[in-house]
Amino acid sequence: MAHVNDCVPGTKVKLLHAGVLRVVGKTGTIVELTRVRRPPATEVTDTVTVDVPGHGDVVVRPADLEVVSG
Repeated sequence: MAHVNDCVPGTKVKLLHAGVLRVVGKTGTIVELTRVRRPPATEVTDTVTVDVPGHGDVVVRPADLEVVSG
C-alpha cells in the first residue's frame, strides 16, 4: 500500500488491486496524481494514473499500489 505522499510522477509501482484483472501484479510508472473534492463539502478523493506497458493507463487509488522504486 502506498501513501499519497509516495505517489510522485515517474515512480515505479506494482498494482495490488485494479478494476482490470490483467494488470494486477504488473509494474508500471505513475503518470499523474489527482486530488478531487466534489461536491465541496465532501472529503478529498485521491486517484493515481499508472502507465502499464502493454496495456495503457490504469486509474487506481493510492492504497492499491506498492512502491517498487523511487
